Amino acid sequence: MTVRPIYIARQRNHAIGWQLPAFVHRLPAFAFDFAVVLSVVGVYFLLRGAAPDRQAFATSVTEHIVSFEQTLHIFWEPRIQELSIRYHPVQEVANFTYAYLHFPVLGAVGVWLWFRQRERFVFIRNVWFVSMLFGLVFYFAFPAAPPRLLAMNGIDLGFTDTVFGGNTAVNYAQPSLILNEYAAIPSFHFGWIALAAAAIWVNTDSRVLRGAGVGLAVLMTWAIVASANHFFFDMALGGVVIMVSWRIAAHIEARGMRRSDQVIAILPTSKEYFRAA
Repeated sequence: MTVRPIYIARQRNHAIGWQLPAFVHRLPAFAFDFAVVLSVVGVYFLLRGAAPDRQAFATSVTEHIVSFEQTLHIFWEPRIQELSIRYHPVQEVANFTYAYLHFPVLGAVGVWLWFRQRERFVFIRNVWFVSMLFGLVFYFAFPAAPPRLLAMNGIDLGFTDTVFGGNTAVNYAQPSLILNEYAAIPSFHFGWIALAAAAIWVNTDSRVLRGAGVGLAVLMTWAIVASANHFFFDMALGGVVIMVSWRIAAHIEARGMRRSDQVIAILPTSKEYFRAA
């Protein structure tokens, strides 16, 4: 099966250069765009932290997730973690990846994309923003306990909390104002890294950069499971949320461009993005 992406975006007639005068000239626009991003992200995390824990309900949701994976014979997370944490250095790689790689990758891809072509950055940013709305709905309506908290809630399936349970150099403490221990679905540690990888893939032909994007997504997938922070179901749901958000953002972008009469093929459309050749 071959994925055949169709691209749409506003046409740009000038090349992006890194000459100092051009860079300085663009700094106000750059600062404005990233101030918007930081503001929206701040509001998102405040709302995420405000969602009620509903500990018993969240644990029940996770029990259903485990049962669903067992029915599909894909409940492999305990075994994967067991193999991954036999050696402390490997455990630390998983912990560092989960705790410290997430937002730096998003930031780096965002900056790269902004200077490559701002309209492409705006599209990916909008996908990200839409996904946050979906996430908040889940946090309030369907809180879920991560695997690492199951034992604390009376369900011991063999998971070890490697990030918050001590015996690690990682410090992933979060302010209580934004902390939400039961925001396991959807997994945006996976979904947002997948979005970053997709942004790289559709905006460059470089095999090195594309390989790096895919590699980061694979590494994060392993780290999430090895650190007992999400199930496969959580990550799959995170991926679905990103795809739906992409479709919504593409629809909004297409409507805006039809109004301005500037349509060309640059960003994936929703209808044909996963059409087989």
